[in-house]
Amino acid sequence: MRLSFALQNNRQNGLLVEFVRLSLFVLVLLISVVSSVAQEGFVNWSILGPFYTILTIAFTFHLFWFTKWEQVLEHPTLLLSGFVLDSLFISLLIYYSGINQSLFMFLHLVNILLAGIACRSVGAVTVAFFTSIFFSGAALFSPEMKALNFFFLLALNNVAFFSVAGLAGYLSEQLQTVGSELKKTGLSLRSAQELNNILVENIPSGMMSFTEAGEVIRANAAASDILAQHDFSNFEPLKVFNVSGDQKLTKGDVKVSADGAEKILGVTVSKIYSPEFQEQLYIALFEDLTRIRQLEFAARQHEKLAAVGGLAAGIAHEIRNPLAGISGSIEMLSQTVNNDDDRKLMKIVLREIDRLNNLITEFLDYARPETPPTDPVDLSSLLTEVLDSMLVNNQVRKDIEQVREFESSLKILGRRDKLKQAFLNIVINSYQAMNEAAKPRLAVKAVTSEKEIEIRIRDAGCGMNETTKRKMFEPFHTTKPKGTGLGLAVTHKILEGHGARVFVESEVGVGTEFILTFPRAT
Repeated sequence: MRLSFALQNNRQNGLLVEFVRLSLFVLVLLISVVSSVAQEGFVNWSILGPFYTILTIAFTFHLFWFTKWEQVLEHPTLLLSGFVLDSLFISLLIYYSGINQSLFMFLHLVNILLAGIACRSVGAVTVAFFTSIFFSGAALFSPEMKALNFFFLLALNNVAFFSVAGLAGYLSEQLQTVGSELKKTGLSLRSAQELNNILVENIPSGMMSFTEAGEVIRANAAASDILAQHDFSNFEPLKVFNVSGDQKLTKGDVKVSADGAEKILGVTVSKIYSPEFQEQLYIALFEDLTRIRQLEFAARQHEKLAAVGGLAAGIAHEIRNPLAGISGSIEMLSQTVNNDDDRKLMKIVLREIDRLNNLITEFLDYARPETPPTDPVDLSSLLTEVLDSMLVNNQVRKDIEQVREFESSLKILGRRDKLKQAFLNIVINSYQAMNEAAKPRLAVKAVTSEKEIEIRIRDAGCGMNETTKRKMFEPFHTTKPKGTGLGLAVTHKILEGHGARVFVESEVGVGTEFILTFPRAT
């Protein structure tokens, strides 16, 4: 017969069963001692001696069994034999304490129940069978009178043994089934939790959960990378993500500072109730949209400039022909006029015609398609030349601090004269923006990677509002009294012709930063 045990590989439950068995014999010993002490008169040691001897042997056996429980679990037959031996000990205790008035009859039932838990149905029935034999033998050899009701109680006890065995086996099977289901459910939940952790940690978007008080509960790896934060103990998510306590869902772009640079994040914050924390929690999902917003900005500028360029190419010829006719006519008239005032007026007209011609020429240069650059240009030497020229320029402030953070040999493919014009326009605009600044400072920094060179030009000037920022690269848009509005438009076209991405960050009263990203020369 092959035995199947529920506790064979469960050390914790096995130790619990053995502890209960050991505790029962300790309880019997205490009850016996208390009963002997409380009993008045002479103590018959001829009866109590064998009783305590059996009890001591049983207790010593279980104490030894308890220390070797791991080895017992590896041998199912040895495990079952321990319960059978217990039924023998209990039957002997009942024999010496008296069948009719024994206080220890319940030990048989407990022993069968524990055998059912430990050894399932087969073990419970086996222990009940041996219990019936041992108990019946103890009852038959008992010196007490064998009346009819005695045999009736003997039969009733045997029925109780097998009934308890059946019940214990059934409960054991049910417990085993429930345990298996719980184990499967636990494994499933653990697998789901591990999968959830893997997904959360490996999604490219940042994810953060935090309380209404602003305490960060969890942030995944992407959140740490995007925010350049590894310790969120001092992080203020409510302030950073512009969270309002009354809204269930918040969406929008926010600006944050990370790694010394400003990033634009697309943030979605939802508010949910957590049964685990018994309070409302915020879940923030965000991603770095800085490059996307830069590309969108560049695309809008490109569309505007392309439309203006097409218009310029169409009307430049129509404007120049009338101007040439007007200029020739005025020159012929000036030869026939003798009045000095009339000559002066004609010279003014000719001068304005020349100015219009120069403006049209500059506009046509702006509208003309750029040819791909092929010459190697060192941006470090070019930037040094532009910044040095501003130090001797008498038309700008002399107290502006220059900070140069760029290494040598920043090679790109380009046209040096065109790039110098573009950088000079940006730097001059930065100087002019700091005319009223209390602490004027111009910082030029280069950030290099394997494929790109990023130039950052930041001033501490007056800054721009959103309207000016949107129109800053449009032709003829200017905020200067005598400006033509073509300086930054031409600059943007030059940079675009060199494959550079242009992005501008500006805040009124703080300053403006131009971010120019060039492809490295290969």
